[in-house]
Amino acid sequence: MTMTSKSNNATTQDPKKMMKNENKNGNDSSYPEPPVFPPFNPFVRHPLSVLGKIKMIVFGIVLVPIRLFGAIATLALCLLWCNICSIGNTDDVSKPYTPLRRKLLQGGCRVCSRMLLFFYGFIWINVTYEINDINERKKQLDPPIIVVNHLGFSELLYLIWSDGCCFVSKDTNRKLPFIGKIAEALQSIFVDRAPTPAETERNNNNNKNKDDSTPTLTPVRTTTDMILERAHSPPGTWPPLAVCPEGTTHTGHCLIRFATGAFRCGKPIQPVIVTSPFSPVHGYDTSFSCANIVLHILGLMTQPMNSLNVKHLAVYIPNEEEKSDPILYANNVRKKMAEELDVKCYDLTWTDKLRFEPTTKGQELGKKKLTQKYGEVPPMPIFTQDAFGNSLMMMNNDNNDKKES
Repeated sequence: MTMTSKSNNATTQDPKKMMKNENKNGNDSSYPEPPVFPPFNPFVRHPLSVLGKIKMIVFGIVLVPIRLFGAIATLALCLLWCNICSIGNTDDVSKPYTPLRRKLLQGGCRVCSRMLLFFYGFIWINVTYEINDINERKKQLDPPIIVVNHLGFSELLYLIWSDGCCFVSKDTNRKLPFIGKIAEALQSIFVDRAPTPAETERNNNNNKNKDDSTPTLTPVRTTTDMILERAHSPPGTWPPLAVCPEGTTHTGHCLIRFATGAFRCGKPIQPVIVTSPFSPVHGYDTSFSCANIVLHILGLMTQPMNSLNVKHLAVYIPNEEEKSDPILYANNVRKKMAEELDVKCYDLTWTDKLRFEPTTKGQELGKKKLTQKYGEVPPMPIFTQDAFGNSLMMMNNDNNDKKES
């Protein structure tokens, strides 16, 4: 049995009306209504069954040592290749590479990315295209940006392998062993979603200086600024930029809100959709959401084979209305991707996910962000089924009956 969708057609929720709340000072302040969740938790992975745990132990004893050695060796080789390709490069990675340097760097990283997918258990990748005729595909525009739904890191490794992409990533990934340096060498764009107190104070001081006669500091470029620079540069200046517009990972059974950064350029965009089906009876949920990265990678390595299905949709060319309205552009691309995935859309964001993080730090940050966004911490949503449509109420009743007996 493999993962199936519970929706026959993709729908997007209508935006909620604004509601009035009172802030701590007693003044009226407008906050948006919290979004509606699906009947299943889109941010928490499917639990592992007893049979699945037995399978992990049996196969893991043999597979994990081999695959772990192979993955570490591949990462070390990739980092070495990146360093070799950087010899003589006096400019920083924020500037375009020469065509030869970029070609050499991408070539090595593409090979290493496919090897990593192999050691993570993705032995075979099923790749399909909305336009089956290869000659018709070649006639399409070559867009500077690729957007993909975000299940974890498997889709990004695939896009490095298939298209030589760099990507937009959270700034904390810079600190990851091997990964951080490789992502920098690939000229990825890093996003800092949680500024440090010092940065916050500096930003506040800059805002105060706006009314003073003293000159203000040069503003820091935003993620959108850097994406626009890539999108409007001449073709071939930068590597293709892979963007996960949802801004965070989830289990893949729906699509959450798309950020508009990749859509503000008004340029054609290449949508790519990925699924990673697994058996709820004995399989391992390959989505990387609300999980420890080390344990998750080890879990992937215990599986004889993990599934990854990739479909390249036709290049989406925006009309004039979409070019002038990035929100409309983003929503229409999301709708197209949701229809192909046969899932629904929900206006959830990274902020709504934080309360489900396994760490106390993540949960506390979630409470803070939710309060800032909605004026208070919304009630915890009640989930009535799992992602496969099985009733959680019935499962809980069965567990209670077993305890009583």
